[in-house]
Amino acid sequence: MDLEVFVDVERTLGVDRPTLLILGRPTCDDCQAFYARLATWTPPRPITVLTLNLRAPEGEAYRALNPWTKHVDFVPFNVLYLDGEIVDEWTGGDLERLQHALSRLEG
Repeated sequence: MDLEVFVDVERTLGVDRPTLLILGRPTCDDCQAFYARLATWTPPRPITVLTLNLRAPEGEAYRALNPWTKHVDFVPFNVLYLDGEIVDEWTGGDLERLQHALSRLEG
């Protein structure tokens, strides 16, 4: 699974397929461990996985556009989008939680 760095913070997410946005930072060991797990994971359906460093300029811009992010106090923080809407969110590097969220989208 390829992870992409999210840079176009005004882009609508989840339009063509579900999109997981992982909010984190490079110094976060839990984030790095989750990225490593995702790199070898085969998703059950097409999905885009984006990472966003909250301390980078893009992260600051995303936070300004999405005031709900001020409540994010633990990373990785995962946001699953479908058709431009948030359909699930959770903290931590829980791959099983992601798989469960994706299976709920199919039903």
